[in-house]
Amino acid sequence: MLKLDANEGVCLLSEVQLAKILSTENACRYPESAVLEKELAEMLGLPEGNVLATAGADDAIDRAFRVFTGPGRTIATTTPGFVEFLAASKRTGAEFLSVRRYAEEAFPLEELCTLIEERSPSLVVLASPDNPFGTMLSEADFDKIVETCARNGSIFLFDATYIDFADNQELLLRALDKANVIVTGSFSKSRGLAGFRVGWAAVGKNSSQFIPRMREAGPPYSLSGPAIEAAFTVLRENESQRKAYVERIKSEREELCRTMVEIGLGAWPSQANFVTAQVNNASGFVAALKEKGIAVRYWPGETYVRITCPGNEKDFSTLIAALRKTANWNARDEETQETEETQDAPFQKLEVQ
Repeated sequence: MLKLDANEGVCLLSEVQLAKILSTENACRYPESAVLEKELAEMLGLPEGNVLATAGADDAIDRAFRVFTGPGRTIATTTPGFVEFLAASKRTGAEFLSVRRYAEEAFPLEELCTLIEERSPSLVVLASPDNPFGTMLSEADFDKIVETCARNGSIFLFDATYIDFADNQELLLRALDKANVIVTGSFSKSRGLAGFRVGWAAVGKNSSQFIPRMREAGPPYSLSGPAIEAAFTVLRENESQRKAYVERIKSEREELCRTMVEIGLGAWPSQANFVTAQVNNASGFVAALKEKGIAVRYWPGETYVRITCPGNEKDFSTLIAALRKTANWNARDEETQETEETQDAPFQKLEVQ
């Protein structure tokens, strides 16, 4: 099965590097995250104390929720969105407030800012590029949200997991220059370390007080020694491969989007490592690709289908050929519609980053 349903990246590490990472020395020693945090801080242009290494972006998001939300508090976001936002809200007992958005329409800035003004949520949580649409906030919209959060005592949790694939990464720099913003990121996408579970949280110089609180919200050894070594190695030794891989993904997503439009899907340009399209019969379309050995993502009750760019020529050619051969994907019969309507609520199946 060609697995294109989880937005996983291609591992950039060689067999020689992996052998070193999985050494007996790394296996028998307690892990030390400080070396990775120092490297991350250098990458982001921050003091070491402003960065926290975590077990994936999920861990960073979960810690922020544990510190800044809880029973009697609220979080605000847009839906559909990354399911961990809802999952973390449930775990902490915070009230989940959301504004519905649509990929083919402008970002609902006024609706979100009105919600923040009226409810003063503890956290406002957004990703950019976002999941599942792959679209970017404009710099003006970002600044307006930050200003609205600051005025109402809300912390802005900005998930930059897919930012490496964006044509313009200015939002990351802007986020790290704001006093009330926490940024989260992952090594699962552009560096292909999903199995090692490595991520990070970072704040600007005026928000350094957030990191010690988030550090205390998790266990002392949330990252394994091999995970730390893998992340440190890929940062130090594989930057040229990462850049080449990102360029490959950008090329694939453009061709994938064109192909999806050609076969009649309502696709739009993406800034992430995937392309999402609107399909009348999403479950039928996914089933047709599954018969051809390709797994892609959809959500019961929704008409969106998301396909990860595979990141190599062989698998990408297989995907494009399968898409062109897929027939009757847009036909919805009564049985399919009834089946979908009895499924669980949309966008609630857990995924990680």
